[in-house]
Amino acid sequence: MTKRIMVALATTFISASAFAGGFVTNTNQTVAFLRQPAQDATISASSAYFNPAGVGFLDRKFHFSFNWQSAHQSREVTANYAPLALGNASAQKKYKGFANANFLPSVDLAWRFTDDFFASFHFGVVGGGGKATYDNGLGSLESMVAIYPAVINRLVGANVCTYSADINLIGKQYIFAGQLNIGYRINEHLSIAAGLRANYLYNNYSAGIRNISIDGLQNVPALAPLAAGLGALLADRELDCTQTDLAWTPVIGIDYKAGPFNFAAKYEFNTSVRLKNETAVGKDAGMAHFADGADDIASDIPALLTIGASYDVLPSLHLNLGFHQYFDKNASFHNSATGANDRQDSIDKNAYELLAGVEYDLSKKFTVSAGGQLTRFGWGEGCEFINDQSFNVNSYSLGAGFRYHLNDKICIDAAVFKTFYDKTDKVMSDYNNAGASAFATLSQVAGQMLGAVAPGATADSFKVPGTDTYYRTNTVFGLGINIAF
Repeated sequence: MTKRIMVALATTFISASAFAGGFVTNTNQTVAFLRQPAQDATISASSAYFNPAGVGFLDRKFHFSFNWQSAHQSREVTANYAPLALGNASAQKKYKGFANANFLPSVDLAWRFTDDFFASFHFGVVGGGGKATYDNGLGSLESMVAIYPAVINRLVGANVCTYSADINLIGKQYIFAGQLNIGYRINEHLSIAAGLRANYLYNNYSAGIRNISIDGLQNVPALAPLAAGLGALLADRELDCTQTDLAWTPVIGIDYKAGPFNFAAKYEFNTSVRLKNETAVGKDAGMAHFADGADDIASDIPALLTIGASYDVLPSLHLNLGFHQYFDKNASFHNSATGANDRQDSIDKNAYELLAGVEYDLSKKFTVSAGGQLTRFGWGEGCEFINDQSFNVNSYSLGAGFRYHLNDKICIDAAVFKTFYDKTDKVMSDYNNAGASAFATLSQVAGQMLGAVAPGATADSFKVPGTDTYYRTNTVFGLGINIAF
C-alpha cells in the first residue's frame, strides 16, 4: 500500500502560480499592467513584452523599465467525502494552501536605434513565482488513507476502524524568462517584430506522509491476516524532487498606428517543455512522474495570441482593449493516471481573456488609471483536467493605480491588482480514484482473505463518491520606475 499511497502523493503537488493570466502564463509582467491590464497595444518600454512591434513608434532613445511586484495568493479546496469522517470531525474538510512571493522583479529595455530598426529585451517570471504550502495535505492524498478503514468497515458491516496520518505538501514553481526582439518599421504606420524567449523552468516538490495508522483492526479477529498485511506497509514516506528544463518560445508581432488609433497583435508559439527530474528522496517509491532521471515529463507553455487596440479620445483620455486566446488543447501535459503526455485530451475548450482599461491625465505629471480582465477556461462539465493539486477557475480581475512623472525622463508607477474567482465543483463517482486503488492494493496484500470476506467484490464495489469545491484569492501590489535617456 505504501507504493500506492506514494503514487497518489506524486499526483498531489501544485503549481504555485501567483499571477494573472492563463493556467501556465503570467501576463502581469509590469506594474503598468496592474494599474491598467489592457496593455496589448502599448507603446512604451513595456512593449518589450506586450507589443514588441510597438517599439518602432517610440522616440529614438533608450527606454528602460524596472518593476517590483508582491503577490499574495491562497488556494482553498473543500472536500466532501464520507470516509474523511473516520479521521476527522466530519465528512467535509477544508484544505488551505498559501503562496506568497514578496519580490518578483521584471526588466524591460527598448531601443529604436535608427529610423527603421529597433530592438527590445524583457526579463521576468512568466510562470509560477512562489512557494505554496499545504500544512494539512490535500483531499486527494488523505483519501488514499481514509478509504481503507471505510472499505474494512463496509466488509465487516460495522464502524470498527478509524485512521490518522500526518500529511504535508510544499510546491515551488518558477519560469524565468529572457526575451530578445528585433523589429523593422516599414513606414510611418506599420511595424513588425520577431523575437525569441528563453524559459528556464524550475520546480521543486517536497512532501511527507507520516505516522499512518489504521486503528480498530485488532478488534476484529477475523481481520488479523489483513491487519498484518497492511501493518507492514504503513511506514513513513517522503518525496523531494526538483524538475528543470530550458525551453524556447518564438514570438512575432505587428503594430499599425494611425493618428489616435493603435492596433497590435502578438503570437507566442507553443513552447515544448520536457521536464527532467532529480529526485533526492523517494527514488524507490514507484512514482513515474517523479522518477529520478526521468526526462520526458511534458509541461508545455501553450501558444498565445494577443490582440490589442488603443484610442486617444482626448489628449488626456486614453481607452484600451485587449483579447487573449490560449491554445491549451494543442499543448502537451503529463498525465499521472495514464503515464502518457495526454492530459490535454480532457480539455473541452481553449481559454480566453477579455481586457479593458482607461487612463486619464490629471496633469502633465499625474495620470490615474483603472481596468479589468475577464478570464474563462474550457475545462468542460466534468472538470477532468483540474484537480485539487492544480487548478485555475473562471475569474475577473480589477486593477487601479497611477503614474507620476518626476521629470521629462523619469516616471513612477504604483498599483494594486485583485482577482475574484468563481467557486467550482468537481463531482467524482470514485473520489480521486481512491476506491479502485484500495481494491487493487487489498487484492495484492490479502487477496485470499478478501475473497473469503467479500466474494465477488470488484473495484466498482469499493468506489465512494465525493466532491471538491475549488476557490482562490489573489492580490498583487507593485511599484515601477521608467526611464528614457
